[in-house]
Amino acid sequence: MAGSNEFSAILLIPVAICVLGILVLLEIRKQQQQRSDDTYSTQAVGDFSEEEDYLDDTIQEDAVEQREDVGEGSSTAVRVKKIGKKKGEKLRRKEQMRQYHEYMNQQRELRRAQDEVLEEEFRRRKAEEAIRRAQEEEKRKKQQAKKAKQEEKERQKREKAEEKELKKKRSRFEKYQGRITDAVKKMRVCTMESLSDVVRLTPEETEEILRELCATSPEFSLSLWSGSTFMFITEEDYGRISAYLLKNGKTPIKQAGSHLISILTSGEEE
Repeated sequence: MAGSNEFSAILLIPVAICVLGILVLLEIRKQQQQRSDDTYSTQAVGDFSEEEDYLDDTIQEDAVEQREDVGEGSSTAVRVKKIGKKKGEKLRRKEQMRQYHEYMNQQRELRRAQDEVLEEEFRRRKAEEAIRRAQEEEKRKKQQAKKAKQEEKERQKREKAEEKELKKKRSRFEKYQGRITDAVKKMRVCTMESLSDVVRLTPEETEEILRELCATSPEFSLSLWSGSTFMFITEEDYGRISAYLLKNGKTPIKQAGSHLISILTSGEEE
């Protein structure tokens, strides 16, 4: 019987050891769980402290309510409440709103900066445009002044040339009018080519002087032109021509022309 009890005691020793080990493991696990809970509580309190900087009046009111829950006579006591799911959701929404407002503020600042840049660019372009227009206006005025100066210079040059040419013509007229008058009185009927050969001028110069004589000298008032042919006629010539026409009556034009030229060149009636 004693041997049987001793054998039973030997068998219970491992069981007791196992039970003891289980109890030790449970105690260790309990302590770890407790430390984990304490860490979570401490972290939550730290997160709550960080979030307090962004809370508005509602969060501040919650803090006041927490302090009031401590009761009178314990103003120095601090009670930390674990943030629940509802409180965390509220804080999340507040954080989202804060981020949204911050984003909107950043966008407004960005737009304001962009507007300032655009306004500055507009002012710069406006100033450049004003400078460009002023430069173009100044350039246009200079060109106009230069053109006016050039035109005035050319006008004066033309006037001097005309004055010089007029003096030259006047000098030529004074020099050759007597020679041309004597030549036409002698030739009576002549072309500018034949007359210019006599007076040693060009046909153009000769005609110019002769036409001026017809316009200014009474001696040439009855003279006739037929193209480049000139006929010097006097009052006596008209009398002889009239006498010829009265004497001969109707005469063929060709024959009458020959007789008239003969009268003018000979100075006698036929």
